[in-house]
Amino acid sequence: METRTRRAGRRRAPGAALWAAPLVALTASCAPGTQVMLAEDRYPHHSAADWVTYADHVVVVTAEREREGSHAPLPFIDREVDLRVDRILWSRPGAARAVPATVGWTASGWVRDDSGGRTRTAVEGAPRVEAGHSYVLALVWEEARCDEGDPRVPAAWRGLGSGGAIPFDGAVLGAGESEGRVRTAAEAREDADARASGTGLTPSLEDEVTGKGTEALTARLEAAVPGERRQFARPAPCP
Repeated sequence: METRTRRAGRRRAPGAALWAAPLVALTASCAPGTQVMLAEDRYPHHSAADWVTYADHVVVVTAEREREGSHAPLPFIDREVDLRVDRILWSRPGAARAVPATVGWTASGWVRDDSGGRTRTAVEGAPRVEAGHSYVLALVWEEARCDEGDPRVPAAWRGLGSGGAIPFDGAVLGAGESEGRVRTAAEAREDADARASGTGLTPSLEDEVTGKGTEALTARLEAAVPGERRQFARPAPCP
């Protein structure tokens, strides 16, 4: 059974590449063996305008290796994933830092229970980023943070949020691993259509391009007009 959880606070926590949150259990339904969490995104990521406003680069990556991490607060265990950068699809003009050939990525891993066991975790609507799968990621470089009373957060490439990472197996947007489940392009398209009909909201960038190739995504990014880049966390430079 899949368990869904909701965040209980605003402190950045497990899998900081994608989200922030301490989390508590909510409800259940769907895929076996995974606890799916609702979490706070770092930046807006719904539209192409959001991507070109907040991302430094949009890249195609393949997850090559992963290992247990050590940055998440108990009872969470994160994962450190090595991402091979296969292609750069878009870069923000004037981006201060070039994308390296390999990006280190902190991803959701597991949560411990009282008996000492562990359950796999994922963020709702987002890939876990698992070895052997490909993704399109909107990347932003964040400098190290030193908030008083909190552990030092190292500088790293991070994501915009749950909608800033798109599965990309077989060179098809939306196809591949998401929430720890592998979907076909047809299944991903069906999910996107269901969201559109069920909510009545403007489709997200991911839903607009699901089932298509990177040309559709790149065209939307190149046509988008960036907005004002807002600050969502107070400055906390390290000495």
